[in-house]
Order: sequence, then C-alpha cells, then structure tokens
Amino acid sequence: MRIVECGVALLFAAMVGLGQVGELVAQADALFQEVWLSAYSPTAAPALRAKLETAIDLYTRALNLDPQNTHVLNMLARSYYTLADIFLPEREKQEFHEKGQLYGERSLRAHPEFVATEREKGFVEAVKTSTDVAALYWTYANWARKVELGGAFGLIAAALRGDDKKLSALMSRCLELDPNYLAGGPLRAYAGYFAKHPFSKDYERARELLQEAMANHGEYLENRLFYVQYYLIPKELWAEARTVLQEILAAPIEPYPLMNSYCQVKAAALLAEVQGKG
Repeated sequence: MRIVECGVALLFAAMVGLGQVGELVAQADALFQEVWLSAYSPTAAPALRAKLETAIDLYTRALNLDPQNTHVLNMLARSYYTLADIFLPEREKQEFHEKGQLYGERSLRAHPEFVATEREKGFVEAVKTSTDVAALYWTYANWARKVELGGAFGLIAAALRGDDKKLSALMSRCLELDPNYLAGGPLRAYAGYFAKHPFSKDYERARELLQEAMANHGEYLENRLFYVQYYLIPKELWAEARTVLQEILAAPIEPYPLMNSYCQVKAAALLAEVQGKG
C-alpha cells in the first residue's frame, strides 16, 4: 500500500512540476513576444530590456524544473542573443552571446543521436543529424557574434581553433532544413560568415545569399542592412550603399517592429558614415 501511495505522490509531484513549467514558459513567451512586437527607441530601450530580462528569469526557472526542455533552451539562446545584440553596451555583449551559445549547444545535445554522433565523429558530423532549426540557428548566431566582437584577432583565433568549420556546418544544416527561418535568417547569417572569414572571404557568395534573402524577405530590414555592411561597403559601392540605407530608413517597421526599428537606428548611423564617400 505504501508503495502505491509513494508512486501516486511522485506522479502528483511530477504533474505539479510540469504544470509549473507550463505556466512559467507561457509567461516568458508572452513577455518575449511583447518585446519582439514593440518598436525600439533609445527611450523605450530600458523598459524593453527589463521585460526581456524578466522573460529570461522565467525561462531559467522553468529550465531548473525541466532541464531537457528544448523550447526553453532555444528561447534562452534567442533571448540572450536579443539582449546582447540590441540592449547591452558593447563591453558586455560578448559575455552574454557566450551564454546564448551555451544554451543553444545544450539544446542540440538534448537529442541522443547528436550526443552519440558527436562522441564518435565530432561536432561537425553531429550537426548533420540535427533537425532543430532554432537550436542550430541560435547556437550559430550567438557564437558567430561572440567571435566577431573579438575583432580581427578573435576571428583569426577562432579559425585556427576550427570554429569556422563548426559554424559553417551549423548554417549549412540550417539552409538544408529551412532557409526561410526568421525571414531568411540562415541566408543572412551565412552571408556574414563568408564576408567576415579571416582567411577565405567570399563577397560574391555573401551577395548571392543576401540577394536571395532580400528577394524573399525584403520586409525584414536586417537583410538589407547586412547587404550594405557585408557587400556594398566592402566593395566600396558607396552610391548604392546610400540608396539602400535610405530605403531602410523609409521602410515600414511592420511586421517586425523591434528588429526593423533597431535596424533603422543602425542605418541612420551608417548613412552618416558613408555620406560624401565615392
């Protein structure tokens, strides 16, 4: 009888725990969406950052109750990327992108096939087994941005460690699974890889990827901003760069208010830099 009672108690505790996870995740998802669907401005930034940090806290509490929850792991990776990319000062970004990368990797390793393949054949081969686009994308996004923030030395050091092969594997797999994830995210992310690689830059490949992203998802302004940053400026096509930046500034921010309004802030600063060149 006691064994039955113990089993019932454990089952009840598990159900209560899962209920708590569901409530925490629902609250966190709602807060993240509220931030994602808000317009960015320097005056709005502190309140938006506070909401995002609250969402991160809720996701973390949920993860403590359910450590293998891939939705929570992916949202932590995405939330840390958003926090670092948009709301943190330059000196703090790298640390928080590293946190986002680690949550993304935990999500990849929540799948037994990934773990078994990585143990036997290494990370690059393990990536080929993954079907979790969000885990692949946000692992890459945080990792690549962390490396980029290290400057020229950081890029070289990462390539010498073999990080470039791991990053390429992540984005290659993303492109295979869903090139349209987050309005062409894998296309623009891989373009950044080819534009920034310290030993084998390929601006033409970056151009092809970004033109595809713009053709399919022109309403997501980061695709156009990356085209300026990763192709037009390196190729010193100043007049075209100014034209695209002006188009970004004149574009509507819907249906991606946070990212599009933030891209407009960055485009305005970039336009001031390229005025008068060429």
